[in-house]
Amino acid sequence: MVELSIKDPTLAAADRAIEKREASRGSRQYLGMSSSGDCPRKQSYRHSLIEAAPFEAQTLYNFADGHRTEDLSIERLRMAPDVTVIDRDPDNGKQIEVEDHEGHFLGHLDGEIFGLHQAPKTPHVLEVKCVSDKRFAEFEKLKAKEGEKNTLRAWNETYYAQHQLYMLYRGRTRGYLVVASAGGRRWTSVRTDFNREAAEFYVERARQIIFERDRVPDRISENPNFYMCRWCEFSDVCHEGKPPTRNCRTCVWSKPIEHGAWHCQRHDYDLDFSKQNVGCADQRYRPALVSGEVVSIDDAANTISYRRGDEEWTDNGE
Repeated sequence: MVELSIKDPTLAAADRAIEKREASRGSRQYLGMSSSGDCPRKQSYRHSLIEAAPFEAQTLYNFADGHRTEDLSIERLRMAPDVTVIDRDPDNGKQIEVEDHEGHFLGHLDGEIFGLHQAPKTPHVLEVKCVSDKRFAEFEKLKAKEGEKNTLRAWNETYYAQHQLYMLYRGRTRGYLVVASAGGRRWTSVRTDFNREAAEFYVERARQIIFERDRVPDRISENPNFYMCRWCEFSDVCHEGKPPTRNCRTCVWSKPIEHGAWHCQRHDYDLDFSKQNVGCADQRYRPALVSGEVVSIDDAANTISYRRGDEEWTDNGE
């Protein structure tokens, strides 16, 4: 029988090169507002620089297609008469940035839009999302059922949280979300009202993730086969007990300080981001990241001992 699916070695090599390039870029230094509606434990792991399963090439291509579609959608919006889109900070030419929690909590807007024909006097924060045809259809169905102002919250909490935070920090009362299919072949939109209570909920949750180093948030589900857990890049650490990455962010001695910086309390110096990723021989896990009950802590010897059932384990850096 003739083999119908023959892998092209050139394309496969390009896939691997793209995956390698993405892996070399590393993690964000800050907790991103764009993921504020995600599972809070997932956010905590990401902020702690815990090594995650790498993205495959196909996922990276989907991301790239999304970015291109977002740019295309903004270009098209600008063609509407009397509509103005500001997608760059006029002071530095970069994305409009908002921050909180001493520089550890950041967000970057797709833009702000002025002169919407349905609300010409009201400035809106602008977000554009590129989705699959299936998700696009779900969005349209929800919009018909829930009404425009209620659609976003019902459709996607991550995007809803991002919208609310951007409205909070930009002092806006409305958000405008454009949802486009891949390549921008179809698009639709909703406007969302500012909800201060919801925004402040996500602000407080971010504060806990960043500064409450003696705990990690609850899992979104205790069932590892729950769809969000099954797809999560941290499922092996969260549900299967894989030891988290040893680095400064997972270390009991590190502390977030002002201006988005980190300080090592054992060696009494500030940590640049490259050091945080690598850690040192004195790294000891934050107990919140270890499955077990703390039995003893010896700062002089730099050890933390735990009990797991009938067994004891001492973290000495190995």
